[in-house]
Amino acid sequence: MEMRGKHGLFPFQLVWLIPVAAGLTMALGAWGWLANGARVDDAVYRAMALFEINNDSYSHGIGASDWRFLIARWTGAFAVITSLLAVAALLHEQLATSLARWLKQDVILIGGPDRASGAFEIAHARRRSVLWLGAPAFGTAGLAAIALQWPAGDRPRTVGAHAKGARYVLVVDDNDADALALARAARAAAPAAQMTLLMNDTRLADEVAVTLNDHRTRVFSIASVAARALHAAHPPFLIASGAGQPRVHALIIGFGTVGQEILHDLIINCRTTGLGPPRIVIVDPRAKAKEGVLRVRAPELDQCAECVFIDGEIGAAALRPEPGQIGLALAAGGALTLVYVCLSRDAAALSTASVLQSLLRAADVERPPIFVRLREPGVLSLPANEHGEGLSALTPFGDIRSVLATTEFLADAPDAAARAYHEAYIASLPPEEKDKPAARPWDELAEVFRRSNRHAVAHIPAVLASAGIALEHSAGSLPRIPPGRKLFEDASQLEALAELEHERWSAERRMDGWRACPLAQKQDRQRRLHPDLRPYGELPDGTKEFDRVIIRQTEAICARGG
Repeated sequence: MEMRGKHGLFPFQLVWLIPVAAGLTMALGAWGWLANGARVDDAVYRAMALFEINNDSYSHGIGASDWRFLIARWTGAFAVITSLLAVAALLHEQLATSLARWLKQDVILIGGPDRASGAFEIAHARRRSVLWLGAPAFGTAGLAAIALQWPAGDRPRTVGAHAKGARYVLVVDDNDADALALARAARAAAPAAQMTLLMNDTRLADEVAVTLNDHRTRVFSIASVAARALHAAHPPFLIASGAGQPRVHALIIGFGTVGQEILHDLIINCRTTGLGPPRIVIVDPRAKAKEGVLRVRAPELDQCAECVFIDGEIGAAALRPEPGQIGLALAAGGALTLVYVCLSRDAAALSTASVLQSLLRAADVERPPIFVRLREPGVLSLPANEHGEGLSALTPFGDIRSVLATTEFLADAPDAAARAYHEAYIASLPPEEKDKPAARPWDELAEVFRRSNRHAVAHIPAVLASAGIALEHSAGSLPRIPPGRKLFEDASQLEALAELEHERWSAERRMDGWRACPLAQKQDRQRRLHPDLRPYGELPDGTKEFDRVIIRQTEAICARGG
């Protein structure tokens, strides 16, 4: 999108040329007149006339022939014209800044250029009036799209002054604590706005969402959105089953926030009845240390997946441990289903993917799909070669623009699929159960239940695949069962899907820190102990019925398509 500002109406970084040109003009003019016998004061006074475009002193005689005057006339004209442009640019910025405070912009974006610039372009492309606070420089694309730098002083107060009347607010600040403070200021100024808050720390994002408990405020981590969007577009269970593998066997290189969310989503949302628990190999320079943190947060991790943590790195600068050890670790898990490269820099990720391709070839590992997290869009927009090798064999994911689009930050009623699922769930309840907290309308629902609905919808593709129903990916919509098809044909198929639902619920609880306790013991929320965290076959029939009900409801919901 073309914007006028730093690189448009006037290039402010060149403003220093104005005094240089003016000084050169005065110096040449005074020098010329002194050389022609004028007094010092008279020479300086006559030099000032060089800033006039049409001045008789320089239209004939010495003034029109001396080389110093000829040069000075051009530098003087340059100084005058650029000064006028600078004043116009300054007035334009002041006018736009003032109008931005009083105009009601549809969209308020709050955050730095690495993240908010994509949202600015998305909003403008959709013809929304948009104001961006935190831009790297002032800029406009008409009064409907204004980008402002942070002024000196209180940022929350600035947000409060500009966010009044906004319909949509997106906060994507680099610092999570600052982002939360700015989101609170925006909410106070625009209580009816649809707000999306994107954070770095996934656990903190979950806690903030539950604490705020506001249906108009959706809180996500960038990593969780990137991981879920990738698996929705490229379901790992379909890749594994299509290759005839008994389970998903994944390699994750780089175990930062994105790598951890990939693991989390593989465990919770990518299990089907035809596949066993996943095997996930993690290679990271601090893999063992991060394993310790993960096991503190999820003590029963081993009940969810077979995880192998390897301290090492794969890249052009280093390869450790030696290739044979990495090859043995991968071979121990059978055929490799897919690979994720989740590094902090795009260049390093591409280099790692290239070295990895050579490593897999040398270890005689059949080449799996390789997904590379790239922050900049369009990096791999390259023509494919006939062998599907090199960069053309890589699939990028997780760039900030695709993440922003997935968040539905410009939707009047986001979470359409989860809302439809919840509404269908309420409709399926008998009258005596419609007063319970989980059956309240979406806007009155506690955040823990809204999140539960999102998780249930995220797992529906795996449920449909378990029933042999082909998937058609459609972002933001509820999957549908084709007319005439059923999710299950008999009691045994229902029981298999109910067991899968129990496994999903158990994995979600365990990854949230819950542990099993004796069946006769009541659940303890403080210590996160639950008696139902055990194999499906060990549950009493009354507990199993909860899972069967969810499968029946899923069938009814997907048959209607919301």
